[in-house]
Amino acid sequence: MNKLINFFKGIPFFFQGIKVFHPKISFSGKRVAIVGPADSAYEMENGSYIDGFDYVIRINKAISTWKHENEKYIGTRTDLWFHSFFENEKSGGGKLNPEIIIERGVNTLVNPRSTFQAYRRTFNFYRKYKHTIPVYHLSDNVYRALKKEFPDNLRPTVGFTALYAALISECNELFITGFTFFKTPYAQGYRDHLVDLEENKKHFKKQGIHDAGLEFILFKKFLKESRCETVKLDNKLDAILAND
Repeated sequence: MNKLINFFKGIPFFFQGIKVFHPKISFSGKRVAIVGPADSAYEMENGSYIDGFDYVIRINKAISTWKHENEKYIGTRTDLWFHSFFENEKSGGGKLNPEIIIERGVNTLVNPRSTFQAYRRTFNFYRKYKHTIPVYHLSDNVYRALKKEFPDNLRPTVGFTALYAALISECNELFITGFTFFKTPYAQGYRDHLVDLEENKKHFKKQGIHDAGLEFILFKKFLKESRCETVKLDNKLDAILAND
């Protein structure tokens, strides 16, 4: 009975809060920074530089694992939070509690997929928390175009979807840090049980829904085709591309 009551209570929050995110419109002519979970984000003190962008994007557990001592490396602002809407700590995006969203000053919460299952997870968010925070989904045409690049049995990671959303826009400047396509470990404190690269490979294989190698190939393709005026990469990702 309680589940049924919560279901009906979640309906008005869902229809009031659900929005569509159009990256080509939002990012056009803007400076965009994307901060991923890899250790490369902590090689240089880019915090002030990142905070100077028009939009700062963070991924999954970046908010729930936040530590103030890291701000000198990765900045403080979060304009868009791309989250899987799976709240489990080990393999999902971590907690989505509205208190965390408000405390960290997140301006836009994004569930990047536009599938029925993704919208159902957004509904579950509203049913659980009963909050008026807007949730944005990538426009259907943008997500479908990306999904076509993957076999039917695979789907893009949340981080890669965020990269794609920025790369297809006509942004003025794009800065990418904390993405190494699992060629280096996660940053300490993000998913410490998967810091070992071999353990992470086993995790990916067990999940069976993502392919880091394919995402790296597609990243090089989208990077080459990007209509952003300037794209800057952190030193480690730059070296990975140079040595590929």
